[in-house]
Amino acid sequence: MRTVAIVNQKGGCGKTTTAINLASVLAARGTRTLLVDMDPQSHCAAGLGVPESCIESGIAEAMLSNLDQGFEAGNKLWEVSRGLDLLPSTMMLAGLESPDGGLYSLPDRDRRLAKVLAHVSPRYDICLVDCSPSIGLLTYNALRAATQALIPVETGYFSLRGAKRQWGTIQSLIERIGRPIECSMLPTLHNPDSRLSSRILDALGQHFPDHLLPLVIREHEPLREAASLGQPITEFAPGSEAERDFLELADWLLSLEPPPMRLGDLDRPSSSTAPPPEAMPNTRVGELAMRMQAGLKQDVPTPAPVPSPEPSPGPPAREQVAAIVTPPGGAMTFGVIQSEQGTCFRQPGQPEQSLAISGDFNGWSTSATPMRYDRASGLFEATVPLPPGQYRYQVVVDGRSQVDAYNDQVMTGETGARTSCFVIEASSSP
Repeated sequence: MRTVAIVNQKGGCGKTTTAINLASVLAARGTRTLLVDMDPQSHCAAGLGVPESCIESGIAEAMLSNLDQGFEAGNKLWEVSRGLDLLPSTMMLAGLESPDGGLYSLPDRDRRLAKVLAHVSPRYDICLVDCSPSIGLLTYNALRAATQALIPVETGYFSLRGAKRQWGTIQSLIERIGRPIECSMLPTLHNPDSRLSSRILDALGQHFPDHLLPLVIREHEPLREAASLGQPITEFAPGSEAERDFLELADWLLSLEPPPMRLGDLDRPSSSTAPPPEAMPNTRVGELAMRMQAGLKQDVPTPAPVPSPEPSPGPPAREQVAAIVTPPGGAMTFGVIQSEQGTCFRQPGQPEQSLAISGDFNGWSTSATPMRYDRASGLFEATVPLPPGQYRYQVVVDGRSQVDAYNDQVMTGETGARTSCFVIEASSSP
């Protein structure tokens, strides 16, 4: 079975739109197609008209099942149309990458998706994986399972710079996987009448002459309308220009002969189990590698490990985690600050960056608590009203989760994953 990962950590690039409509076009042509939704936002089900309230189990539950004893698809697979099945995302997927989400403790945590697909591969000719919009264990699983990767790139103002960073990140991950994966840039949301869009498309061709697809997915209003009605373009507007774009993409994809998955690739650990170079911790790949390595020590001093807290044990002992109650304007400029409005998270950054807070108070979502950039101060901030108690969190920078460099209170869980933490005491709560 050919497996294609559709990956880009930048939102709004047409990643899920590409996954849904390419899968539908392939199935309509008689290709037995499986679409796997590895995006915690669960947009594939919505875009294909699968009622979210009826989804009881999906890819997260499949990855955590006992795959050595086989795999029963059961109620996990949805038949969307003839020749097209969906392995959907569920609420569990949002927390799967968290320190206590269950994935870190597995010795084959980077190969769980590949093992799931190995069990169902006789049923399908091709599998498309709609990847998570961040570089973490979910995306790493997708790339380890893939024989090809499509990188949708919007032909907009910030796309060229983002494409360079995205390409470098993915290529570094592939090097750690240790086998070739054919990667291609797919221009999306293209407006051929826009001079800027055309110039950016030309620039992408100059920077990626051997990897830019000889076709584009244009910006079509029917694509947005179809998604809002839960229909692929093959059902909403058959014969339209939008459908023709995806037919051309399907023709290109099926004309290629991807590198086969070699025998033994599934069980071979990736090279990321080796300690990264000294310069790696400040890169996306280095941070991912350290997250993949249970117990691996970083170069920065690490406090003694403390047990991961139970769901609601109350505040920990003062010698374990310190309460952070510095008022705005105090000695702590960045990090966690208590204000009258709630708990304020403050980080330095650049306007072109994207920052968010992921924690146990928002289900470890990488997008639920975005940080707003203030040009006057040059700072990112997010304020969350929280009751007294103990909390764990990470800072998400351009899709990469990491501990807060401005908070020295760090907890190390049983799996070796490190999170920043703080306590709000009743006397200091707003």
